[in-house]
Amino acid sequence: MNQPANLLELPAHQVSRFRFVIVGFCFLLVLVNYLDRVVISFAIKPIESDLHIQDAAFGWLMSAFAIGTLSVNGLAGFLLDRFGVKVIWSIALFIWSLFMILQGFVEVFWLFLLWRVLMGIGEGVNFPAMNRALVDWVRPNELGRAASICLLGVPLALLLGGLILAPVILSIGWRTSFIVLGCLGGILGILFLILYRQPPAQAEKPSAESKKPDRIPLRELFLNPTLLATAWSFFAFGWVLFFGLTWLPGYLEQTWDMQLKSVGYWSTLPWAIALVLMPLAGWLSDFIMRRTGRTRAARVHLIWVCQLLAVLFFIPVIFVNTVTWAVLFVSIAIGFSMAPNSPYYSICADLFPGRTGVATGFIVTLFSVSGIVCPSITGWLAEGEGGFTMAFTALCVVVGSGVLGMLLFASGRVEPAGHTAQAGNG
Repeated sequence: MNQPANLLELPAHQVSRFRFVIVGFCFLLVLVNYLDRVVISFAIKPIESDLHIQDAAFGWLMSAFAIGTLSVNGLAGFLLDRFGVKVIWSIALFIWSLFMILQGFVEVFWLFLLWRVLMGIGEGVNFPAMNRALVDWVRPNELGRAASICLLGVPLALLLGGLILAPVILSIGWRTSFIVLGCLGGILGILFLILYRQPPAQAEKPSAESKKPDRIPLRELFLNPTLLATAWSFFAFGWVLFFGLTWLPGYLEQTWDMQLKSVGYWSTLPWAIALVLMPLAGWLSDFIMRRTGRTRAARVHLIWVCQLLAVLFFIPVIFVNTVTWAVLFVSIAIGFSMAPNSPYYSICADLFPGRTGVATGFIVTLFSVSGIVCPSITGWLAEGEGGFTMAFTALCVVVGSGVLGMLLFASGRVEPAGHTAQAGNG
């Protein structure tokens, strides 16, 4: 990807200070999005007790949400590229907030499943919209850092979940907690609708030269080896994140007999580590991109190295016999896995600037598939004779396959038929 030679070559809105407002909005929306997702993982026992279900059924409850996100991820990318961020993200925000509130009143398990699917449909727009907004408003050489700041909302929500949501659930109940979070999302949606504006560049007619990257055929986009390898690696990353999001508290409760209050405290460590590593990875990725101009060097290598380190720290969890070592290894592993979160999104912007919504929707679709598969398989494996040992083994295999995919197939290039590869992407 060729970086702009100077600020004069950038659209005026990408130089304005309003881009910082956009980054702040994206951060807040990611934070609320994940607070809505994580609250259920701290309410496993009360929900199972209220609805008379066990771990396997709860796994399906978690997977139902991912079914909703999966159904809309790809479509969201097309809609965002066509109609813009303001309209599509606003509608999605109000949808997910409404069904978050309705979950607080549910009494029947199958109705809870339906609400989770519909909430997932709303939340499935979130990350393609975030990346589209950043590409619209942020300078290309700032994308990695900007995305890493926005994505800090994920580990921060999970950290706050341990510190705040667990005590809140104990004091006011899981139902009221769901209702309060849904109302918070609705308020933020009103503010977003009032304050967000589409970038002026979207109203301008692009030149013939600027159209070239926009016009890449969808078939070539979806068959691009780098995008395919990135999507699979993002699936593997999603497996780690959804394990931490849905089963880490349950792992600590069931394997180490922790009480909910202690679980809430110990489960914050992975997200605290991620809060440190993610901005460092975003800065490093942009630094390498400025120095080399190569997507493979700046994004791809950072991803597979961090995910490999995650696997190396997950493996000892299978063999430890004390909760201290278990928490330490799991926390470091999750931290390394989350560190290169922003480079995944930056790859979509680097290679497909005019199709960023579609490309992001594609990799996020694979991420959502992991959200269906991981919680249910983890719950099934956890009920077996080996408990969470087999669950961690499966996790290592999946993440390891993502490492190999990025290392072997992600060239960091776009090579349309009949054209040479884009300069600077090699």
